[in-house]
Amino acid sequence: MQVQKINNDLSFGYNKELNKQLVRNLKLDKQNDLYRTFLKVNDLANETEELLRKNEKKLFGTEFFADLETTFLRLKASLCEAINSYFPKLNYSKIEIGTYEKEVSNLDIPAEEPHWLKDTVEVLKEQDEQTDQQVVAEKIMQLAYGGELSEAEPASQIPEAAEEVEDAVKKGASLVKEYIPTESAKRGFESLGGMFELKKTLNERVVGMLKNPQQARLDEIEYGKKMPKGILLYGPPGCGKTTVVEHLSTEADVPLFKLETGSLGSPYIHEMSQNIDAAFDYAESKATPDKPALIFIDDADALFGARRSGESDDHHLEELGTFLNRIQKAGEKNVVVLAATNRYDMMDEAVRSRFEEQIYVGLPDKEARKSVLSLFLNSRTKGKNLASNDAEMDELAQKFDKFPIRAMKMITDKASIEALTDGRRNITLKDFEKIISESQNMKVKEDNYKTNVERRTSGFSL
Repeated sequence: MQVQKINNDLSFGYNKELNKQLVRNLKLDKQNDLYRTFLKVNDLANETEELLRKNEKKLFGTEFFADLETTFLRLKASLCEAINSYFPKLNYSKIEIGTYEKEVSNLDIPAEEPHWLKDTVEVLKEQDEQTDQQVVAEKIMQLAYGGELSEAEPASQIPEAAEEVEDAVKKGASLVKEYIPTESAKRGFESLGGMFELKKTLNERVVGMLKNPQQARLDEIEYGKKMPKGILLYGPPGCGKTTVVEHLSTEADVPLFKLETGSLGSPYIHEMSQNIDAAFDYAESKATPDKPALIFIDDADALFGARRSGESDDHHLEELGTFLNRIQKAGEKNVVVLAATNRYDMMDEAVRSRFEEQIYVGLPDKEARKSVLSLFLNSRTKGKNLASNDAEMDELAQKFDKFPIRAMKMITDKASIEALTDGRRNITLKDFEKIISESQNMKVKEDNYKTNVERRTSGFSL
């Protein structure tokens, strides 16, 4: 079996698709020693294997052949271990084992007959089993100690550490709530009415990088484009900032964990800082190199409001410091922190500065209002006639000028009740006109929620 070449690069095995993925991953690190080192080790392994194949019949049983086989096995095992360590998702060793086993079968080598191909399978299988066990142990140690155990620390401590990790995970789980998408939300941005500019911004700046971390890494190497550690959505209440975050997670197909800010507080000294750590630890435990996770903080101004002049509160400063530190480090664990606030001006300035991407979510324009109303009306059978009348929908959307999405939803519900109590008839434009005239206090003066600095108006939401 001839070793394949991939675009003039050395092959790392016989599976062409696997080779393409591996070589591509390595090219992301070609500016580092990793790329060159892997190529050198692979080159030696391939050359040694080629010698084994060419001289198998002539030299089998000699001391030279035995040394050659030992050299190859060590090289191949080391290479597989390194690839498994850096790129575990590729399952490189298991695929290579399967390939060698298939070759042994095709050559019809008797079970009792020794052969270097069979030795290769045995060595790689043994190493693969050890690696699986080592990964579990290292994960426990990493979570428990923030790194590996020192030589002076006995292995007997590992079970105790595992219990501590389990307790910490349970505590973190009680402080965050995993978002479970509804059937509508599973469609991601498609199920959000309007929001065209906001969705475009989020797709370009965030979603694409979350969907394809490897491409994001290449973009960073080639263009310096980095995934933001933090994203802050701000603007008037009722414009759907929370809903945007939920649909972003389904659009990117990554888990979302909502921080229950009310449960973080505690009357005990230091406990709020410990709760913040536990919540972030839990979210980070759910992220992998190939599958980022999101942690979302709603009403961020309530959690960390702006400090007043001369204010001195050691405990508040400790909590603030913990929060700032965890935002900074979350990116290293492949976790993106999102937050939403209706009072941008009331957020602590240091906290705001940690969110590299700050996006204003304002009131919907007429086209967005029309799109949102269509979604509301089409979700109820008695509203479909109105939703299909383009002229009346234009008029209705105009009447909702300066209303936030939340108010539009409430007014739609009230208009629907009007039709229900009046003989269970279809919902009409007149039903809305009556309710809108009675709900003028729901309008929002948008200037109250804008910052004093120039910013990009990005969109609106359900």
